[in-house]
Amino acid sequence: MLWLHIHFPRLALEAQFMADPRPLPQLLLIPGQHTIAQCNAAAVSQGVRVGMNKKTAFCLLADCAIADYDSHLEGESLNQLALLCYHQAAQISLLPPQGLLLEVGSMLPLFAGLDAYWHDLTQRLDSSGFEYRMSTGHTPSAARILAEAGLGLCSDDIEVLQQNLLQLTVAQLGLPAPLVDKLQAMGIRQYGQLKSTPRKELGYRFGIDLIERLQRLETDNRPPVSFKLPERFAQVMHLNYDAEQARGLLFPLRRALLNLEAYLLSRQRVCEKLLIRLAHRDGRRSLLTIPSVRGCYRQSDWLALLQLQLDQTQLIDPVVSLTLRAKGFLPMQAENADLVGDRYLQGDADRMHALLLARLGEDRVQTLKAEADPRPEVASQLQNSHSTRSAQFMRQWPSLLLPEPKAIRVQEYQLISGPERIEGGWWDNGRVRRDYYIGQQGQQRVWLFRRDDGGWFLHGLFA
Repeated sequence: MLWLHIHFPRLALEAQFMADPRPLPQLLLIPGQHTIAQCNAAAVSQGVRVGMNKKTAFCLLADCAIADYDSHLEGESLNQLALLCYHQAAQISLLPPQGLLLEVGSMLPLFAGLDAYWHDLTQRLDSSGFEYRMSTGHTPSAARILAEAGLGLCSDDIEVLQQNLLQLTVAQLGLPAPLVDKLQAMGIRQYGQLKSTPRKELGYRFGIDLIERLQRLETDNRPPVSFKLPERFAQVMHLNYDAEQARGLLFPLRRALLNLEAYLLSRQRVCEKLLIRLAHRDGRRSLLTIPSVRGCYRQSDWLALLQLQLDQTQLIDPVVSLTLRAKGFLPMQAENADLVGDRYLQGDADRMHALLLARLGEDRVQTLKAEADPRPEVASQLQNSHSTRSAQFMRQWPSLLLPEPKAIRVQEYQLISGPERIEGGWWDNGRVRRDYYIGQQGQQRVWLFRRDDGGWFLHGLFA
């Protein structure tokens, strides 16, 4: 078996400041201790280090963004990253607080080898915006240690993997600090030295815990508990700044939509609607609804709809956090292309329909619905275009009816077919009795009718 471990060294920090586009030094503090738990590269370049007191850090920085370490947010971010990588592994496991473990050996035939798999996974992780290190290993523990050491090994050769392990120091093996100090005091500073020491002697001096750790590192291939897809998708984003314009929400939502795409792909679903709940600075809440037609899953499709919606949105107060939820899951279906294969007729129509809904609003986009009524002005009515589609009736009626029938001189028209007697409406005091004809005037085909009193009227035009 071959394993791959992904280590996110600044997961809590980047999750906290992901929605902040400002290029500032960022500090994450241990709650109640006022010491630096994590900091970004901009802070490190100015002399800040993990474990430093925050007052010392403030002396080194002209300006910075600061927040407390949030283990819940870190855990939620690890879950989102698991969604992102879900369909790239036969099995994926969470290794809190900063790691993911993927079983990749059985996936290699699908990707034509490890190099192609590594490249594909790298592209996906790069799009997440999180810093990461990853490495393969012949056991889950070996892959984790090699990844956390930053070696970045991409190999399925067990000998190569083991040789790189031998070069690690005992401090890089994830052992407790007191145990590392004891080993170094004995002159054991590398894993190679530790491996060559008789296990019986190690057990006598350091206890069974060290032996069990070495066993897991070298031969234990038992997988941890597998990650399972949640039934629903929801992602909360806390802003470290006040978003005063709706357009400013696009930056944090862009990455959330990438996670949504990965989630929907993994479940082979599309969703019909996005709900974005905004928390405002003054404590109020508001809701944005982004509908789609027949559902979609791609980040690019949702981004196009979201941009149109945000352009039309006026915030009631600056936003401090937002929650993205998906609603209305449907099975994913392949789009049917035309004979040439470069056009998706129904898909293109649905995307245009969705863009109109986002631009104008659901209450301003309407379509015709057909009713089982013999009267043309009653049988064709307007309905919300996003409503359930009504039944279709096979009638030779025109696509455009005039708001009111128009009196005409029938001699100006050529009659092509008819009559078709339409009579009804006595049940609601709207009785009609007409003989309809299809006629033509020049190049325009028209729909005419004659009343019992001999009057002729134009009622519709054929497209």
